[in-house]
Amino acid sequence: MKHAWSLALAAGMATLATIGWLGYRLLDQNRSPAGIPPGLVASQELPPEQAQAAADAIMALTLPDLDGRPQAMAQWRGKVLVVNYWASWCAPCVEEMPAFSRLQSRYAAQGVQFVGIGIDELKNMRTFVKANAVAYPLLVGDAAGTQTPALQVKGLPYTVVIGRNGQLAHSRLGRLDEARLEPILQRLSLR
Repeated sequence: MKHAWSLALAAGMATLATIGWLGYRLLDQNRSPAGIPPGLVASQELPPEQAQAAADAIMALTLPDLDGRPQAMAQWRGKVLVVNYWASWCAPCVEEMPAFSRLQSRYAAQGVQFVGIGIDELKNMRTFVKANAVAYPLLVGDAAGTQTPALQVKGLPYTVVIGRNGQLAHSRLGRLDEARLEPILQRLSLR
């Protein structure tokens, strides 16, 4: 009995330590997640060839919308394009979406377009949209489509900002808050 109690206590402490560590990682937005090269978190650290290959890979995608209609990313060429990889089960993804909707409404007239690519099941995405207003198009992606040689989505949320000229302007693995994204949109929307 005493041995079982000790094992249960040890398991509980390990669980609490893991939850604490994961919470710390989610809140620490300035650090690169373990094992993720810094170049995936800040696009200015990517070599120009890699940055352009990632932007080109995104612009070459054609994905279905929530009604099953194919949508080519190229339809938004010439706009400042903010592409957000997300899932309904991803808490940081869901937390950043209201800010993205506000920014979409605020900057649409300046040629900014947000697009969400859900790495999720269609039914989950549809349920999510019924309960949460989203002011930008949502497309259905899949895990395999995010692993092209030029585009490696290593986790969620993952956001990429592509300038009007088709160049990768910024990328972020992890939650991207409004205060960090808005200055980027201001700068790019003036070009």
